Amino acid sequence: MKKISLAILLVILVGINLLAQDIDGIAAVVGDEIILKSEMNSYFKEWNANPQQMSKISEEDALNALIEEKLILEEAKKKEIYPKDNEVEMTVEKYIQNVIANFDSYQNFIIALQNQGLTLDELKEQYRNNVYKQLTSEKLVRQEVFQNISVTEYEKKQFFQTYKDSLPLRQKMIKIAQIEIKSEKSDVALQNALKKIEEIKTKLETRNFEELAKEYSDCPSGKNGGDLGYFARGQMVKPFDEVAFSLEVGEISEPVLTKFGYHLIRVDEKRAGEIRAYHILIRVETSEEDVSKAKNKIDNIYTQLESGADFISLAEKFSEKEIKIEEYPVGKLEQIHPLGNVIKNLNEEEYSTVLNYENAYYIYKNFGYVESRPYKYDEISDEIENMALQEKRQKALEKWLENLKEKIFVKIY
Repeated sequence: MKKISLAILLVILVGINLLAQDIDGIAAVVGDEIILKSEMNSYFKEWNANPQQMSKISEEDALNALIEEKLILEEAKKKEIYPKDNEVEMTVEKYIQNVIANFDSYQNFIIALQNQGLTLDELKEQYRNNVYKQLTSEKLVRQEVFQNISVTEYEKKQFFQTYKDSLPLRQKMIKIAQIEIKSEKSDVALQNALKKIEEIKTKLETRNFEELAKEYSDCPSGKNGGDLGYFARGQMVKPFDEVAFSLEVGEISEPVLTKFGYHLIRVDEKRAGEIRAYHILIRVETSEEDVSKAKNKIDNIYTQLESGADFISLAEKFSEKEIKIEEYPVGKLEQIHPLGNVIKNLNEEEYSTVLNYENAYYIYKNFGYVESRPYKYDEISDEIENMALQEKRQKALEKWLENLKEKIFVKIY
């Protein structure tokens, strides 16, 4: 895969003014702040050079965007609304890691930095300034504009009626049912994992959570001190989700058992329906005997299918999940289903061979297709709510910014 050059990454992600070549002059004044023509030109060129942007902007658009940014920062300064230092540093580190990931090695990243005449500390400082402004703006807007905005069921349905003809069609769907047999974890394995996680919890009396996560956690997040970042309800497995959202900031949970193992969870921040959490995971290992029992069970089910037994009847009798026929987009099956590459090749009314995935065995059956058609409201109710909410927020933000322009001095040259 071709790597993006550091220069382009810095322009896109950080907004360093490498493209500004014009002689500086004042483009606008906002309160006590000025916007230079070079700043406007850099923003204009950076935006239009970014392949991720869906549309181009004019120089006037660029200037208006910078004016709005300055207005928000001026208002934040008056109201003394600022991000926490640790939040800025964590976000800067996240952006740095994203840049490093675009290089074949850390050494190549450092070489590219040197070629740009930058040190790592200088790069972080470039990010830090932009991240500080970004987080300040987000915090103020959430508090002053978005906090009390919601949409009613009536507004959702009105939005759907207004825009339903312009919504994309529902894709062609494949109807799939499954029989699932998990490799049950033994009581001894569960007890051993519980003992280990309890010992780690005791160590928290004298040691740092992040240090223990790096030392003991079986989750990839352990190398980052157990940091899971921000997430909303429903994004984690149910037992983890329920406990995490019940914790107060700074509180550490008792051991929580999920399909992955035992967790200790600490919540560090809550914001607008999301939390930032850290965790330590001790996996519960499955024995060879447990795997063998599950394999024998699924093989027996497959033999019955081969003898003409009904798939749904067997699923209801043996499967560990509630049996239901689910629909998946044919064109995206490989992207959204871990075994999609196999399932997509099943003919109608055909069932798969025994498949093994994450300590469980599966048999899938293709129950046919549903052709592409317009969406019904109930099928995209959540998406409609998000779109209606975004529209409502955008209108509120525009009105709020207009009010700021009346309160704060703005002069365009």
